[in-house]
Amino acid sequence: MTPEELVEEARTLGLAAVGITDHDAVGGIDRAMVAGKKLGVEIVPGVEMSCSTAGSDVHVLGYYVDHHDAELLEFLYLVQSKRIERAQRMVDKLVELGISVRMERVRELATGAAIGRPHVAQALVEAKAVQSVDEAFSRYIGYDGPAYFPKMQLSPREAVDFIHKHGGVAVVAHPANYHQDSVLYSAIEAGVDGVEVWHPDHQQRNVDHYRELAQKNGLLMTGGSDCHGGRKRGRVFLGMVAIPYKYLAALKRRQARLQKK
Repeated sequence: MTPEELVEEARTLGLAAVGITDHDAVGGIDRAMVAGKKLGVEIVPGVEMSCSTAGSDVHVLGYYVDHHDAELLEFLYLVQSKRIERAQRMVDKLVELGISVRMERVRELATGAAIGRPHVAQALVEAKAVQSVDEAFSRYIGYDGPAYFPKMQLSPREAVDFIHKHGGVAVVAHPANYHQDSVLYSAIEAGVDGVEVWHPDHQQRNVDHYRELAQKNGLLMTGGSDCHGGRKRGRVFLGMVAIPYKYLAALKRRQARLQKK
């Protein structure tokens, strides 16, 4: 979805605010903000950073980072360059496995966004090598797949420090997806400000668990749909997780305090 389409859909769903947190990219924020002003939807700017700890992936959301900062943009450009290199290695391996996929098509599918595995997966579907994006991950580019290659390695501490340095609030994304609380505790030790309690993949027991954990550790509680524009299980998840505005207000207050430090 384009930033404008996302904001239009948010308005249709009756959302007061929507976060724009692309992976390792901030290019859609300004366009979303223009659309948000026009349509009356508040835009929460941010970025999602991919990290690794103890051999496990962990994603850290950076809400309200200064998305015009030259140093931030330079770093994200580096990360995106590494993403392109990684995608090329995946494509080369898939070709070696006898699958007809092209890097040019992967780039086209990314439509200017940071290139990631979902775009490679979509190319595999188009090539009729698999029936779905999920099958592409499970057979070829998931963590145990023959064409999987790791991302640029960034520790939670590095991500949190980077987010704080650029005026943002650091929040651990979708903690239930890591299947072990040690990953979350590693992020807490790194200094994150909050945890994503509500998420489409979270069952009620997960919500209860992370709410209690957040309260015990003095962490902000956030929620998100983790919308990938239909690339996840063929569904657009926007609006599936809607939380009271008071949680966004708390996020804003934390950001204001961090800026004063």
